Amino acid sequence: MTSHHPTAHIIPPPPPPEFSGENQKPPDIQSVRTLVTIINHHMQKILQNTQSQKALTLKCTSKLKIKAQEFFEFAEHSAVSNLYWGIVNADSASQSKCPNQRSIQLDDSEKMLQVPASLDENGITMGIPNSYLLCSSYFYLSVVEFLRGDTWQLALHFLQAVSVSPGLVCNEFAPGIYRSLLPLLLVDISGSGDDVMMVDGDDVIMMRWMARRYKPWLMYYRIMSGVDDFRDMENRGTTSTTNVFRRSKSLEPQNSYEHTSGFLRINTNHNPRNSQKSITNGVEDEQIASYSKKTKTKVRSNIKCLKDILTESEPESNASSVEDDVFPDQSQHTIIQKTATKKIRRKSLRIQKSSSCRTELVHLQQQQNDKEEEEYRYTFEITKIHEILNSKSGPKYPLLKDVILDQLLIAISSSKEAKVIRTSMSILSTIVTSNRSLLEDVKRKGLQLYDLATALKRNKVHEAVTLIYLINPSPLEIKTLELLPCLVEVVCSYYKMDLNLVSIMPTPPAASLMIIEVLVTAFDCETNNLHLSEISSRRVISRLVKIPRKDNLEEFISLAAVLVECMRFDGNCRRYIYEFSHVGNFVSLLWSNEKRATNIALEFFNELSKMPRSSSIGLLEEIRKQGSVNNMCALFLLTQNSEPEYRLLAANLLLQLEVLEDTFAKCMYREEAANALLESLTCDESSSTQALSAFILSNLGGTYSWTGEPYTTAWLVKKTVLPSANHMNLIKNYDFLDQSMQDGGIDLWCSKIGQRMLQIGEPVFRALEKGLNCKSKRVSRDCLIAISWLGCEIVKSSDEVRNSACEIVLHSIEQFVHPGFELEERLLACLCIYNYTSGRGMKRIISLSEGVRESLRRLSNVTWMAEELLKVADYYQPNKWRISCVHSQILEAGSKCNGAVTALIYYKGLLCSGYTDGSIKVWDIKGQRATLIQEIKEHKKTVTCFALYEHGNCLLSGSSDKTIKMWQMTQKNFECIEVITTKESIRSLDSWGESICATTQSNKLKVVDGSRKAKDVFKNKRVKCLNVMHGKVYAGCTDSSIQELMIINNRHQEMKPPSKSWMQNKPINSVSVYKDWLYSASITVDGSKIKDWRRGNKPQISIMPERGASVLAMEVVEDFIYLNCSTSSSGIQIWLRGTQQRVGRLSGGSKITSMLTANDMILCGTEKGVIKGWIPL
Repeated sequence: MTSHHPTAHIIPPPPPPEFSGENQKPPDIQSVRTLVTIINHHMQKILQNTQSQKALTLKCTSKLKIKAQEFFEFAEHSAVSNLYWGIVNADSASQSKCPNQRSIQLDDSEKMLQVPASLDENGITMGIPNSYLLCSSYFYLSVVEFLRGDTWQLALHFLQAVSVSPGLVCNEFAPGIYRSLLPLLLVDISGSGDDVMMVDGDDVIMMRWMARRYKPWLMYYRIMSGVDDFRDMENRGTTSTTNVFRRSKSLEPQNSYEHTSGFLRINTNHNPRNSQKSITNGVEDEQIASYSKKTKTKVRSNIKCLKDILTESEPESNASSVEDDVFPDQSQHTIIQKTATKKIRRKSLRIQKSSSCRTELVHLQQQQNDKEEEEYRYTFEITKIHEILNSKSGPKYPLLKDVILDQLLIAISSSKEAKVIRTSMSILSTIVTSNRSLLEDVKRKGLQLYDLATALKRNKVHEAVTLIYLINPSPLEIKTLELLPCLVEVVCSYYKMDLNLVSIMPTPPAASLMIIEVLVTAFDCETNNLHLSEISSRRVISRLVKIPRKDNLEEFISLAAVLVECMRFDGNCRRYIYEFSHVGNFVSLLWSNEKRATNIALEFFNELSKMPRSSSIGLLEEIRKQGSVNNMCALFLLTQNSEPEYRLLAANLLLQLEVLEDTFAKCMYREEAANALLESLTCDESSSTQALSAFILSNLGGTYSWTGEPYTTAWLVKKTVLPSANHMNLIKNYDFLDQSMQDGGIDLWCSKIGQRMLQIGEPVFRALEKGLNCKSKRVSRDCLIAISWLGCEIVKSSDEVRNSACEIVLHSIEQFVHPGFELEERLLACLCIYNYTSGRGMKRIISLSEGVRESLRRLSNVTWMAEELLKVADYYQPNKWRISCVHSQILEAGSKCNGAVTALIYYKGLLCSGYTDGSIKVWDIKGQRATLIQEIKEHKKTVTCFALYEHGNCLLSGSSDKTIKMWQMTQKNFECIEVITTKESIRSLDSWGESICATTQSNKLKVVDGSRKAKDVFKNKRVKCLNVMHGKVYAGCTDSSIQELMIINNRHQEMKPPSKSWMQNKPINSVSVYKDWLYSASITVDGSKIKDWRRGNKPQISIMPERGASVLAMEVVEDFIYLNCSTSSSGIQIWLRGTQQRVGRLSGGSKITSMLTANDMILCGTEKGVIKGWIPL
C-alpha cells in the first residue's frame, strides 16, 4: 500500500465577492481536478486530429487578414500581428519533433500571444473586435501549455478564453466542450447554492458562469497546494504536491474542512459530497467517473486540517479540549462576524448620511464592505489561531506554527493574486508585531525583501510596507529597493481604517512614513535632498500629516522628523505644513520623557515658526491653546536640562510664548530663556552654539518669508528708504516685494518683545557688544541686526536706558559704516547710530571720528538718515570735511576663457558679468573673495550691456546677436523668462516701468513698451548712450547734443545743442545722473544741475582729462568721478567731484572694457577677462 504524506492547508484569503457569496459554496478540489481533466482530454482530442487542427489554424489566421511577414513595427496592427505569428508558432511547435526547437517555438508563441491578451475587451483593433482577439489569444495560450504538459495552466487559460467569449469557444474552437462539462455543471449547480437557472440550449450563459466560478478556485488550489507544475496529473496523482508536513508521520484524516466566506470552519460530522456518482452518461462521463475513483482517496488523504493534526498530537482524553481551545466555536465566529460587520456598516451609514447616494452606489459600497469584512475576519481568525498555538505546549504546536508561517510565505512569494498576497501579508504582519522574536524565523525561512518590494511595486500590495518596516532593513538596503515612489503612493492613497484589528501594528501608511524618515535622514546631503524632492509637495504633505494614529509616539516623531527635513529642503513646505497639520499632536511631544521626542519637537516648532510674523504669532497662539502653563513649564525644564543646541531652541520658543502673556512684569520664564541665549552668545567654547544664539536673537523681533529666509534685515533696511532699484539690488537674498514685508504685525511684535528684552537691561547689550567684536562675521552681523531692531524700541524708552545702551554699543557699531562692508550692514549701522543717539544723545555724534563722518557722507545718497546725522554733526561741530583719495584693491577675479568682460551689474546682491563669447557669469562677492556660482551661455554673440527691469524685478541683457533677454532668479538660479528680438545689435540698455530703452549699433534709440512693440525716438539724431532717471531718458548723441525724453507722454526736448566748433563736435560716449546733476563725457566732462541744462546755461564744471583724448566711460559717486580715456585705456582716472582735481589713477592691467560703481566700490572688467575692484579708504 502506497503511503502518502498528509498536507495541512491554511485557508487562503477569500476569493472576490462575485465568486463567493453568502449562499454559495466553493467547489472542492475534487471538482476542480475533474474540470482540469475534462478540458485536458478535450484539448488532446483537438490536437490529435491533424486535419481539424489545421482547419482551426486556417480559420483563425484568415480572419486576422494580416499578410505573412517576418518583421513588423510596434503600431496599431502590432497586437494582430503578434496573434497571427503566435498561432503559427504554436501550430509549428505541435508538429516539431526536435525538443529544443519545440521549446523555443513555444516560448516565442507565448510571448507573442501575451501582446493581444493585454487588450481592452471592449475595444476594436483594425476592425476586429478585441473580444475575438482576446479569446483567440487565451485559447492558443492553453494550446501552448498543453504542449508543455502543464494541465492546470492550460485550464486557466482555457477558462479565461471562455469568460471572454463562451460562444466562440463552444462553437468554433472546442465544439462539444459544453456537453463534456454539462454533468459536472449540473452537480455543481445543485450543491453550490447559487441562484442559477438552467436554460435548455443556453450553453453560452452556462459556460460563462462556469468559467467565472471555477477560475479563481482553480488558481487558489494551485497556489495553496504549493505546486508550481501540475503536469501529468493523472500519472503523478498527488504525490508531487509540496508537503509542508514532510517531517510528521502519515495520519489518516478524520474530518474534512470547508471554506465558506473566508472562515476556517470545522465540521466534524461533514461527509464529502459524492458528486461524481451522478456523472454516468457518455464517454466523458465514464472518464470522469474513472478519474474520480482514482483520485478520491488521494484527495481526501492529502487535504489535512489543522484540527486533525492537533487532535492526534494529544491523548484521546484531551482531544476535545484541544479542539475547543484552538478553534473558535460557532458562537465565537458569530461574535467576530458581528464585530466586523458592525464597524463596516458604521462607515456605510456615514456614506449614506453624507449624501443622497443612488441605489447603485449603495450597492457597490455594500459589496466593498462585504469584501473588507471578509478579509478582516479571516485575518483575525488565523492570527488568533497562531496566538493560541503560541501559548500551547506540545510536540505538534511548534510544527503547526511553522506550517502557518510556511504557507503564508509561499503565498507571498509565489502567488500572482494581489488579494492572496495582501491578506497573507496582513496576517504575517500581525503575527510578527505581536511576537518580534519570530522575525528571525521568518527571515530564516526565506522571506526576501525583494519579494516584498515586488509585491508592493507590481501588485500594489500596500501591506508589504508593514512587513518591510518590521524586518528593519538597513538604510542602504532600503535605498537599493528604490521604494520611495511606491511609499508616496501608499501615503497618498491613505484612508482612515474603521476596523483597526491590532492597534500596535503599524498601518501601511505609518510604516511608509517611518521608512521615508530613514530615506531623508540617513544619507549624505545630496541623496537626502534627492529623496526629499519627491515628497516636498502640497499633495504629499497634506497626506503625511494625517497618518500618525492618536497617542502613537513613534509615528509622530517620524512625522516631525520628515517635516523638519522638508522645510529645510524647500521652504515652501512650511506653508503646507502650517495649513494641514494639527499643532496639538506635536505639542504632546514636548511633554514626553523621551529625549528624541522632545528634541524633534523643538526642531519642528523652531523650523515651522520661520514664517511671516502674523502667521508665526498664529502658531504661538495655537501652542498656547494646548495649555499655556504646561507648555511653558515643559519648555522651562528643557531650557535647564537639554543639550546646548536644544536648550537654545527651547529658550527661543519659551521667550516668544511669554510675549503672548498679558503681564509685563518680571517673569521667571523670560529671564531663564534670555539668560540661556545671552550666555551662549558670550561663550566662546562652541562656535556653533554661539552662532545659533546670535541667529535667534537677530530675528526674535523681526520676521521671515514663507520660504524660511530671515527677512528682519530687509524689514529694517526698508525703514532707511532705499531710493532706487540699483541700491536695492546691491542687497542679496531679499525680495523687497515679498508679501511678508507688508505684514503689519511686525512692528507691534517688535515693540512687545523689545520691551521685555529691555527690562533685562544692560546684560543684553553687553552680550551683543561682545558678539559685535566676534571673529565670526556671521555672529557679528547677527548681533548688529539684533541691536538694530532693539533700537526701534529703545527710541521710545527713557534717556537713561538709551544712553546706557549707546555707551556700550556705539563704538563697536561705527566700524560697520565704512566701505568694504555689505550695503545692508552699513545701512543697519547708520540706523543704529540714528536711533541710539536720538533725543539728548545727539551730542554723542560729536565723538564720531572723521572716517565715520566721511562714510556717512558717502551714504547720504542712499539713506536720508546719513544726511540727517551729518547735519547734526555739522551743527554741533562745524568743520571742513576731509576726503580720503587713497583707493585699495580688494577684488580680482575671472579668467581668459570667455574673452573680454564687456558688461557689469549687480542683481539680487550678486555681481553679473557679460563676455564677448556670449556667456554670463554670476559672482557672489564676500569681502575680498569672489565665488562663481553660475555660468550661463544663451547669447550667441557678445553680451554688450545689462540693465535692471524694475517692473518684473528682472535683469535685462543686450547682445550683438540682436536679442534682449530677460532673466529672473528662481531658487537662486538665473533663468531666462523672455527673449525680445530686434533688427539690430544692442549697444546699451535701460528701463523705466514696463518700457525698455535701447540704443543700437546704428545709433538709433528704440523704446519697447509693455506689449513689446518698439518705436524709434529722435529719428533725426544718432544716439550713442543713454541714462534713464525718474521716467526720463537722457540721451547723448554723436553730434555732442543731449536730448531729453519723457517716457510717459513721449515729449522730448534738447537740453544741450550740438557744438558749433567742428573740433569740439565729438560724440558723447557717456551720460550719468547723480542726485540732481547731469554729467556728460566726450572729449571733456561737463556737469550741471538738470534744470540749468534745460535753461541752456553753461556747464558749472568742465574737466578735460587729457588733451586730444576722448572719455570712453564714466562713473560718478559722492566724492569722485571715475574716467576711462582713449589714450590710457588700461587705467581709470580719479577726479574729485567737488573740486574737479585729479587725485589718482587705478590700473586695470589691460584694456578696460567695462566699468561699474556700487556701494562705494569701483569695479572694472578688462579685455583679458579679469574683474578688479577698489574701495576708498
